[in-house]
Amino acid sequence: MTTPTTGTGREYALLVQAPGKTQQLISRFLSLLLTYRYGLEIITANSFSTAYALTKEHGKQIRCTFVVLQKKVDSQNSIASLSLDGDITLFLVLPQILLEGQKEVLHRMDGIYFCPWEHALKGDEHSLHATITKAFSQTDIGDLYQAVENLPYEQATQRIENRLKHLKTLPTLPEVALRIMEMVKDPQTSAGTLQQTVTSDPAIVHKLLQIVNSPLFAGSGHQGGWTLQESLVRLGRQRVGAIAQQVKLMNNLIKPQSSQFNIERFWAHSLTSAFIADYLVQKKHLKLAEPIPFNDYWIGALLHDIGKLILGFFFWSHFEDIIVEMSDNHTSFRLAEQNLGDVANHEYLGKLLLMKSRVGKLLVDAVSMHDTPGDAPPPLVCLVHLANELSKELGKGYTPDERPSYNPQVLKALKLTTADIKRISLGLEGQVAAEINTLVNHCID
Repeated sequence: MTTPTTGTGREYALLVQAPGKTQQLISRFLSLLLTYRYGLEIITANSFSTAYALTKEHGKQIRCTFVVLQKKVDSQNSIASLSLDGDITLFLVLPQILLEGQKEVLHRMDGIYFCPWEHALKGDEHSLHATITKAFSQTDIGDLYQAVENLPYEQATQRIENRLKHLKTLPTLPEVALRIMEMVKDPQTSAGTLQQTVTSDPAIVHKLLQIVNSPLFAGSGHQGGWTLQESLVRLGRQRVGAIAQQVKLMNNLIKPQSSQFNIERFWAHSLTSAFIADYLVQKKHLKLAEPIPFNDYWIGALLHDIGKLILGFFFWSHFEDIIVEMSDNHTSFRLAEQNLGDVANHEYLGKLLLMKSRVGKLLVDAVSMHDTPGDAPPPLVCLVHLANELSKELGKGYTPDERPSYNPQVLKALKLTTADIKRISLGLEGQVAAEINTLVNHCID
């Protein structure tokens, strides 16, 4: 049983389930859907008596209850006791063969929805996703993002922050990294003020100096040895500030022990994408419709897959299912998510995380659209998408054999042909790839 801490404004979904592989699979699906699509905290019970005690304790803070069983419930009272006289929407999930008999037992109850096991995780009209969408449309439990998509961005981020502030499985970006981000954007911020903030952690300063003194940033003729102050003068606040944000992020987002998520591989891919984005801009390989500040494209490329990190940290088994789907069907991570129901995909999760952290809209769009950029992708989305795919050419996807898939609308917006992509990819091989590998190793050691 999982017991939450009672607090004003918190809303819960109660899962009642007996042990079993199918029950666990359905419960993981429900946790993803209810947490990230509807902002509900999950509490669990392994018996009706425990579930009833939780219902009595938390009352109408429990917005919905899901009973996942392998056998029919013979007593209507057992189910009815969880509804608080119809105030809590109930869902019963059990094998198809038992469904009609269960409906007969509960035929006098209102506000209860049925879903057969066999359809629960499918994409048809009888699936759990479809059943929940239909049921919630008749209540005030709204989809997190749909509820704010027509609001001004500032209001939308405030609503998202309020709805998600209690969720333990959706972290907020480190405060220091967010503060550096704001300082970099503010032209009134002095180099001394930025340096004071950046130097709060000696270990982080050590990594920062390794990066800014590398040939990729300081130039191939630079022999190293710049101090942080010299780096700020020579490279500028934008570049040094963005690298400082990166190091703070990597040192603060720590993997739970229960997860087998490969954090080193994740950061290697993210950093490679950021380095490639910088390479593309500095070498003028792209015809961008407008200039993009270094901080925006560096952090956008660095965080583009942050939703995968959330899945890997808190829903490892689902993440592993996606990797298996990719391997079995030779498909991309994003298509594998769609094949598995697309409940809370990594683009959507990244969007929620950044909005909860009150990050600007340009970066949010870059993270939430890098795999699905749409018909008219903005310049930052195009740059992040291209850097992400080119990193896979170097074998730096989350899996070593992940292959790139270049979006036609991005290539059209950037006026690139397949021959251009081949030329750019070849240019990244050799010395550039070696320098990137060295720098990545410095960052994640």
